[in-house]
Amino acid sequence: MENPVDSKVDNYIACIFTMMLPGLGQLLKNQTIPGICWSLVVGGSYLINGWLGLAFHVLCILDAAFTPQQTSEVKVTTWTRKILMFTGLSCLVIYTCLRTALF
Repeated sequence: MENPVDSKVDNYIACIFTMMLPGLGQLLKNQTIPGICWSLVVGGSYLINGWLGLAFHVLCILDAAFTPQQTSEVKVTTWTRKILMFTGLSCLVIYTCLRTALF
């Protein structure tokens, strides 16, 4: 029986998920470090300027669409990956709520 965490993700699926949340497509393709870096860079650039954030978001989408899937460089267990995903998604939701409340 194959582990669903190790299954391959098509590039268009990763691209669609990256459109929703920056870095999520990279995380689905087992690119943990680039996914976290993209989410931090795009989130920070949206804080600085909306157009700058949009430009980095487009670059993140293109990276998810055209980078081949790799094996994970950081060997983490399934539970660790789930905790990291939950923490990242929680931070993005809190950021979105705070951004809409402040502006």
